[in-house]
Parts: sequence; C-alpha cells; structure tokens
Amino acid sequence: MSKIRHTGIVTNNLKKSLIFWNKYLKFKIFKQADESGQLIDKIMLYKDVKVKTIKLKDSSGLIIELLSFKNSPRIKQNKIKPYSIGITHISLTVKNINNLYKFLIKRKIRFNSEPRVSADGKVIMTYCKTPEGAFLELVEEI
Repeated sequence: MSKIRHTGIVTNNLKKSLIFWNKYLKFKIFKQADESGQLIDKIMLYKDVKVKTIKLKDSSGLIIELLSFKNSPRIKQNKIKPYSIGITHISLTVKNINNLYKFLIKRKIRFNSEPRVSADGKVIMTYCKTPEGAFLELVEEI
C-alpha cells in the first residue's frame, strides 16, 4: 500500500452534503460523473446502477467522494455508533476547532460534545454527525 485514495460517502441528499463538505469544510469539487454500466453494476452488486459521484479535495489533498444513487435497492439507514464494530468515523485535523465548532453549531450540525482536550493533552477534539449520518472527528493539535 502507498496511501488511502479516498473515502466514499453515500448520501440521499446531495445538496445538503455539498453544503457541508464544500461550503462549511472548504473541500473543493474537482470531478463529477454520472456512472452506469456493467462495471459499476458488478462493483455495486445490483443491475442498472445509476449513480452521480462528486469528488472533493481539501487543501492537504484528502479526497471525499460523495455518491448519490438514483435507483438503489431500499435498505434501512445504518445506525452506526462511535463504538460500533467496523469503520466508524473519519478524522480531520483542523486549525481552530473552537471557531469551527461555533460555526457548525449555528448551522445546526449535531455534535456529541463541545471540543475537549484529550486525555494525553496533545489535541482538542470532538465528534459531529455529517448530513449522511457518519461521524466526523475534528482534531486540533495543541
């Protein structure tokens, strides 16, 4: 392995997700595509896939891929908790966590708690929910 390429996040509200990732967290859109065909059908495990993908990049090169399926089979939304088994969150290093926290709270982003100093005293951190229902850990190095 050489690096993690990107993180894919499925959304049922592309507009709301773009506001969060692009406008609030300053990820820039660099690629959009409408995907369908045999390859994507095989990868997604159902026939006739129609998905819009939008790739966004932050200033450090971290890539988030938003996926909006137009015709996916209906399933219940995942009820992931911070302590669930498997992948539970994405973590971003930020410059001023308190300002970002206040900014996001005003925009009705839900947090598990206000920013707190970690047990080892090296970072200030908190968790919030993304519009897609995933957890996002925000960390400021002290």
